[in-house]
Amino acid sequence: MKYIIITLTLLFLSISCFGEVEEYVLQPGDVISISIVEHPEFSGRHKIRPDGRINYPVIGEIDVASLTCAQLVKIMQGKLSSYVNNPVASVSIESYYANKIFAIGDVARPGEYQIYEPIDVLKAIAMCGGVKNSRAKIIKIIRGDGSIISVNLRDLWNNSTKYDTKKYLLYPGDTIYAPESFQMPWGLIASILGILSVSLTIILTVDNLSKN
Repeated sequence: MKYIIITLTLLFLSISCFGEVEEYVLQPGDVISISIVEHPEFSGRHKIRPDGRINYPVIGEIDVASLTCAQLVKIMQGKLSSYVNNPVASVSIESYYANKIFAIGDVARPGEYQIYEPIDVLKAIAMCGGVKNSRAKIIKIIRGDGSIISVNLRDLWNNSTKYDTKKYLLYPGDTIYAPESFQMPWGLIASILGILSVSLTIILTVDNLSKN
């Protein structure tokens, strides 16, 4: 019975961790909760220090910044295996140090926006007033760790029921970037053509006068 409970717990935790926060990497200032099934003495809340570490019972100092929850779960289970038989760990984020996302580029309202939980990219775009160029195809999500994800905006808009927008969650510290769309400067081109036309007329007139 205990084996079945542990197996179901592992399955639930893997779905929870990978379904919700697989992209977010832990940062200094985040508060995390680490739970070990049937071992409350190893469970507790930890605030990640500026050096990216936490102090954990028995184990001591652990580098956790720049890890995902899933990665930290594996590390904790490995480290605790010397003290607990088949440890089952879970890691959740209780609060984020950064609680803002940023919108830059060709969006209606560039700036920073407060969020209280991860949000999908369509909601984030709506928050900043949308993309100026209605024919824009690609936007980019710049993660807090510097990694970049390209999003086909047209496919996402036209097939929002088909695509899992949860795959494109934005977390605190992330940035939406809409590349500036190229627009042909027709006004400038018309002015240049006008100047060339006048210049050509003057040249032809002078040429005709010189022949006479």
